[in-house]
This record gives sequence, C-alpha cells and structure tokens, in this order.
Amino acid sequence: MERLFFIIIIVIVFTHAATIHAADSNIYYKDQPPASAISPSISIGGAMDVCVVVRSGAIGTGLFNASAGIHVVDKNCERIKLSRSLAQLGLKVSATAILCQDNRVFTAMLAAGSPCPIDGLVGKEAKAKYIELGIIDEQNNIVGNPNVLHVNIGKPRRDDYFGQPTR
Repeated sequence: MERLFFIIIIVIVFTHAATIHAADSNIYYKDQPPASAISPSISIGGAMDVCVVVRSGAIGTGLFNASAGIHVVDKNCERIKLSRSLAQLGLKVSATAILCQDNRVFTAMLAAGSPCPIDGLVGKEAKAKYIELGIIDEQNNIVGNPNVLHVNIGKPRRDDYFGQPTR
C-alpha cells in the first residue's frame, strides 16, 4: 500500500513537471529585439595625429552573429607627414621627393614645369635624367613607370645591427 501511494505521488510530480516544462517551451518573440552583432570599438591609442584608419563591421542573422575590426595604415597620410617633417628641417628637396612617390604629384610637377628631383638633380637636369631613363619624353608625357626607380640604400649587416644606430 505504501508503494502504491509512493508511485502515485511520483506520477503526479512528473506529470506536473511535464506540464510546466511544456508551458515554458512556448516562447514568443513579439516585442523583443532581434539578436544583434555589434561592431567592435577599436581605438588607436588616444593619439590624434596618426595615420591609421579604423574599420569595423558586423553582420547578424537569427542564428549567427559575427563582427570584426582592423587598423589600416593610410600611406598617403604618412607621406604627407614625412614631407612636412623634412620641410620643417629645411630639407625642401627631400620633402618634395617624398611627395613625388605619389603618381598624381609626379604628374602635377611635370605639368607645372618643375619635375620631381632625382639623384640630387632638380629642374632641367632632373628632366634630362627622366628622359635618359625613359620615364618621360620630350613633351613631358609619362611613358615609363616612375615607381620603378631603384634607389640603392646601404643596409646594415645583420651581425652588428641590434635595432640601434651604431655608426
């Protein structure tokens, strides 16, 4: 008799638990916001004068969310800052040479009648050198690629170079 009573109690508890579980499984998403993917907030270290652009994005569906972010270095911004620094040091030809790495500046300098410096030459001597190298013709038309100029810069040997200038 005690076993029968115990079995009836167990059946009632499990039946009640099953109805509670069934009631909780009916979830309605009305008036609830959808799942969202939030773009990461990427900082550049608080510095205001840097040539880094932050790009981030996110995409989300009902089942899957993803977000990502990267830092992208703006080479044109770096070129302008380097040129400005060289000009402040009084190295105007070097500042112009840095800017001339951009094809638009190279073309504009030719159109203005003052070609970009090359091998320490400026003006008519620089134009003659560009003609000799086959980069421009007599009418200042660009016929070769100015970005293929090879500059020999002495690189330090790896056995005595530890990141600091020693000579």
